[in-house]
Amino acid sequence: MAVACFCALALNACASDEKKISLEQVWAQDKQQINASIQQLHGEQSKGELRQQQQASKLAELESRIEALEKQSQTQQAEVKALSSRLLHARRQQPTVAKKPKFRPVPKKSVKLQPKQRTTPVKPLSAAIAPTPVAPKVDKAAVVEAEKNAYTSAYLALKSGRYDEAANAFNKQLDLYPDGEYADQAWYWLGETRFAQNDTDRAFNAFKYVADHYANSVKHAAALLKLGQIAESRRHFQKAALFYKRLIQEHADSSLAEQAREALSRVQAGSDKQPGN
Repeated sequence: MAVACFCALALNACASDEKKISLEQVWAQDKQQINASIQQLHGEQSKGELRQQQQASKLAELESRIEALEKQSQTQQAEVKALSSRLLHARRQQPTVAKKPKFRPVPKKSVKLQPKQRTTPVKPLSAAIAPTPVAPKVDKAAVVEAEKNAYTSAYLALKSGRYDEAANAFNKQLDLYPDGEYADQAWYWLGETRFAQNDTDRAFNAFKYVADHYANSVKHAAALLKLGQIAESRRHFQKAALFYKRLIQEHADSSLAEQAREALSRVQAGSDKQPGN
């Protein structure tokens, strides 16, 4: 009996050990599968991050290309606009040939022959008076637009540093539109152009024309300030003081009046040191 019990216990122990070994083997296999799944997930996550980085890089590249294309488009639009303006200006500058009015021949009146005994001379027919040709109507809006285009073209040349081109363009504008709406500003910027070319004599004359002929111009105060500065640079302190005083009196509330007051104090001090100027 005891032997039987011992055998039974031994068999149970063996069965328990076999079951334990089987469970460990299953766990080892499951552990390998789980580790493989985890590694696969890490790999897929790394690939996803790499794809995301590549997509972000492509997106940034596309945005950069779009921005470059937009800038190129804006540049081309500006060039087209400038060329259109020049073409319109050139067309408007072409002289228009007025058509000669058609004259209808004046029918000759039949003259009856007078008897021979009549001694009163026959008066000759008066010459036909040609009608005065009617001057073509001027489109004021078109003239103003043409002047504006000419002024804009000259101003852009000045701002681009093309001083010779700007000076010629401003002079041409003033020749074509001496009393135009932009004449005062053309005179002022012509002075700035000459000043940039170190031609202070002609710059002074241009600013002086604005100061003397365009009292209501938006550039009147600036022209007086420039006149004072040129006179001061030549050490003509009394003359500079006159321009600064005039600016202060006629444009007391302008932003340039404060500069004129400071400059006036400076030139008055210089004039005291050199009373001959």
